[in-house]
Amino acid sequence: MPSDGTDQSASSSKVVHAQKIEPMKISDLNQFVITADPQVVEFLCTAKLTEIQVAEGWCYIGCSVCSKKLIREETSFTCAPCNETNAVAQLRYRVILSVSDETGIAAFLGFDTEITKLTNVLAAEAAQIVGVGLNAQVDTDLPRVLSELVGKTYTFQLKLKEFNFTAHHQTFTISRIFPARDLAPLLTFAENVEVHERAHLQNVAPGTDDRAAITSDVAEVSTAGDGTLTGREAEANEHDAAEDNASKKARVE
Repeated sequence: MPSDGTDQSASSSKVVHAQKIEPMKISDLNQFVITADPQVVEFLCTAKLTEIQVAEGWCYIGCSVCSKKLIREETSFTCAPCNETNAVAQLRYRVILSVSDETGIAAFLGFDTEITKLTNVLAAEAAQIVGVGLNAQVDTDLPRVLSELVGKTYTFQLKLKEFNFTAHHQTFTISRIFPARDLAPLLTFAENVEVHERAHLQNVAPGTDDRAAITSDVAEVSTAGDGTLTGREAEANEHDAAEDNASKKARVE
């Protein structure tokens, strides 16, 4: 039954357009933001984490409700987005990672959500806020959960915005982080068949009948050590005998 224009419009609004995210080396990434037109685009970059830039800090004091950075008052914190003059503070990750691959170096910026997923530790669990307002400080220069990341290789999904194509940009923002894994090469169909056949032929004893010698992973036809038939073969013989008797009886009748 044909649908009206309203239904077609509602249906078309549910279409999701997928975009392939291309991998890119660090040298190509650095060159891309110099030569390409400003745009919003994402890339995958696999690189080794070589350093946490501690001089830039590793966290900020954010609002426990909206996560935005709090304004330090003399004896309290203010959250402008929440319009709260006595906001509850909570540490949030903001980490600049020095990374490298065989082509160059770069600085990637990781925020609270992705760094928490990577470490499985909240920033508020890794350190504590000491003091309130203007006197507030963090009791740890660099928590262990972050220092232990140095030396490891990850695949970073980076989101570039118009700002990255200006002379002022210093970091690339991380949208997702994946552990870098080396996958074993998959067998082609022909290789898989050949390996499968070799595995079966190894079970064939010389001079024996192929039908009896080539077995599956679960041997359904075998004989016990004392020469007696196994249960499956005995059942098969009994079934065959029953069919023979039934056939003979039919011919007699």
